Amino acid sequence: MSPRPSITPLVVIVTASLLPASLFRGKRGSFAGQTKELMQYRSILAGYTGQIDTTLGELGELSDALRRRDVDIDEAVERLASGEDELDAIADEMREMEAPEQLHALHLEYEANLERALRGIVTAERGCGLTRQRHRPPDDEEPLAYWKRGHANIVHARMRMQEVAEVLLAWEPGRPAEVSVHTRLRRDA
Repeated sequence: MSPRPSITPLVVIVTASLLPASLFRGKRGSFAGQTKELMQYRSILAGYTGQIDTTLGELGELSDALRRRDVDIDEAVERLASGEDELDAIADEMREMEAPEQLHALHLEYEANLERALRGIVTAERGCGLTRQRHRPPDDEEPLAYWKRGHANIVHARMRMQEVAEVLLAWEPGRPAEVSVHTRLRRDA
């Protein structure tokens, strides 16, 4: 009789060939899920960032016009209030968004800068409110200080939000998700 091969090496070979497929099957499914989540996040965020940038650009110009006293106060208050309401609604919606795990910190930074821009709008509105007080002279300098501060907050928050949004929208898994001078210089080089 010829010697029969042992079953043990056969079982080991079959198990070893099936093991990699079972290990990587879960990763493929989660990668596809992560990709879908990232694309969905990007499309929603792109809509919000475009709307936010446009609104902040208009309100930045308006607060600059207030500083130069080139706009009617009542018209400015109305435009500031409507812009604040619009951005406040977007901020509430953005708080409910779930960013991919690697982008949480940048998403929170974007939200924080949006809050900074909203504080700038409120500051500019406060300056407008000061001009409506009866005892204030028409050329009072205190509202000017509020408008300057509001303008600076709106413009600087908008600039930082543009940088953060650029990284959020272009980020690819495996790359660093950070916005710093170092990464900006490396990217632009």
